[in-house]
Amino acid sequence: MHRGHNANDLVGSLEELGLSRYEAGAYLTMIRKGSLAASEISYYANLPRTKVYSTLKKLEKKRLSIVSQSKPLICSAIPPEEAFREIVKLYERRSKNMKKIVDRLQRITEEQRPKASEERRYYILDPTSTLEKMKSLIANSKSSVYAILDSWGIQLIIQCKLAMIKAITNGVNIRLLLANQCIGNENLPSLPEDIDLKIGNVAANMIIIDSNNMVAVDSSNGKAALFVSIDIFGLSQLRSFETEWNNALEVRQIVNMRPNIVMKANRLVKILENANIFGQISKNWDEPTSALIKSAQKLGIDIFDTGIDEMLTIIDCALRISCSGGLTHDKINNTLSIRSKVGSESVSRWVLLLATYLKHVGNDPKIIRDFKLNGVEDTIHIKLSKPIS
Repeated sequence: MHRGHNANDLVGSLEELGLSRYEAGAYLTMIRKGSLAASEISYYANLPRTKVYSTLKKLEKKRLSIVSQSKPLICSAIPPEEAFREIVKLYERRSKNMKKIVDRLQRITEEQRPKASEERRYYILDPTSTLEKMKSLIANSKSSVYAILDSWGIQLIIQCKLAMIKAITNGVNIRLLLANQCIGNENLPSLPEDIDLKIGNVAANMIIIDSNNMVAVDSSNGKAALFVSIDIFGLSQLRSFETEWNNALEVRQIVNMRPNIVMKANRLVKILENANIFGQISKNWDEPTSALIKSAQKLGIDIFDTGIDEMLTIIDCALRISCSGGLTHDKINNTLSIRSKVGSESVSRWVLLLATYLKHVGNDPKIIRDFKLNGVEDTIHIKLSKPIS
């Protein structure tokens, strides 16, 4: 019993470091038992057989294990000190940065306060108190709940689901601004549908309730600073949230997509953002270059091994992430349409990628229209030489 209790504690601790429950169980099993076959890990860690291979691949991707290429597949855990060295360093930096932020904010508060004014304080909460306080504040909110969250923050906020539902029922506006790495997070589909979700270039865990209470959470240890009267600091954070929110991208429409599709789409977005596209584009759109495909292959994405239905889904998802656009397939007219709300440069990148792919699979594309809809949305149509089966 004592060992089981400790195992549960360790699983919970590993979840705080970003592992899922299945990943944590598999890793602990390999630490205790040594190198094991996938079936043995499934047995000892009590993992469903349908989940064991995907779990082991995720551990390998996170550099927590080594998976042999032999049959049967053998998996070994990387020693904890080596495996978690970078994660521990990251959390230490986050903790130091959070303390610096709080210290700076405290100095700003003190500088702005007249000598005869009342001193304002914040409270430090342990992880259990943090969760309970957040549930209470959200459930009893009157007008708004705004939050900036990373992947650790999502695990925290999902535990406040009932409180959020109560708040939404009472007419409270809930906006969650998520860090880029949260795309494809397995907890997103569990969030209530009436929450507004966006993805932005943010990295923190900050929750503001009714423009009055604020909770800043340290993702390295679960502790939080609770500000019960946010004053100048809170107004500054609120303005910062509004700015980031206006610049962020809608994410609700990709929440229910398969995680592997979202992951590939996100990687393609980063590749295209860094690629020198327009130096590669031919003046004749009917002769797309393969240079971009080769660049993607160098970065580990073999686009030509992807089926056409999956490729269209990936590009549609990528367009939703990067430019609030999308891809539609008009089967009657045998036409693909690529849309972007952030300008022709963005949509041209994806047309180049798709046209190169189509030509490779023997479906020669032809660009037939290029126009801006209502001065807002750029759309390019691709006429296919033959139907997509």
